[in-house]
Order: sequence, then C-alpha cells, then structure tokens
Amino acid sequence: MMLPLVIAATMNGATASVVTNDQLPGLFIAACLQGSARTADGSATPIEFAALPSDLRTRLGKPYKAQVFKLNGLDRAYLYSLSYRDRAFSPRICGVASDGLVLRPASAALESHLRGGAAVAGTYQPIEWINEAAGYRALATRIGRYTILQVNWLNEEAPRSE
Repeated sequence: MMLPLVIAATMNGATASVVTNDQLPGLFIAACLQGSARTADGSATPIEFAALPSDLRTRLGKPYKAQVFKLNGLDRAYLYSLSYRDRAFSPRICGVASDGLVLRPASAALESHLRGGAAVAGTYQPIEWINEAAGYRALATRIGRYTILQVNWLNEEAPRSE
C-alpha cells in the first residue's frame, strides 16, 4: 500500500506555487506521518524515481513502487514514498530530501511532532526516533549534500502517527 500523497490544495495557507525550506518539516509530517500533504497548486511536480539525482537514488535503493515529487521553488528538494519487496525491515519509506534544509530546525520540528509538547532546540547531529508500537523508525540526518527527514515503516500496513 502506497502512501496517498495529495499534492493539490494549500499548505500552511500558502498561495504561491513554491515550497520553501522552512515548510519542508511540515510537509514531511503531513505527507509521511499523517498520510496527506497539501501544497499550493504547481508547487510539486511528479517525477520518475530514475529522475532523482544519482547519489540520492543510490541511497534509496531499488523500490518496486515509487511516488516521487520534485518540489518547485527549491533547486534540489524531493518528496518520496517508496515500497520495497526485498526488505524484511522497513518495506515502506517516505521522506523529504533537500540540499537547503537545515538539520537542527528540521529535527526540532520532527521531535516536537513525535514526542509532543513545546518546540525543542533540535540537533546538528543525525537523530533517530524508534516507536515499535506505532510501527516506525523516523530519522533526521545528512547524507552527502542532502538533509533527509524520513520515516521507515516497519511493515506495509503500519498505522500513521498522530
């Protein structure tokens, strides 16, 4: 089962057709943890998995199903939902990768969403949150030139976090 990525209406009241780096954590949370994302019309363009930059594509492996969007307004920013047949662990992943996203505020936004409560300071170091009961491993990390927010679902039918 692929995540339903809905790229159509509005995100955070934005009316422009571009996505900014400060909107990426919210887009990740909406798309990957809550199951739907809404961005301004024209702010995301569907692309083939093969159109991802090779360094990012290599890191993501060989999915059998892929939904990938190039986020307009940012040079190298992507939203992806991928399914794998040959992975016993995390057969489904969803994430945002951007060369302009700063790890510290991105990890703070994700920490606040996953753990609830007030905003935290975030970290410049890679961080991972594991919640086996909810069926996921979430991470905020840097790989090469990209900052990545990603959730690895531990099974195909994992529930969404709140």
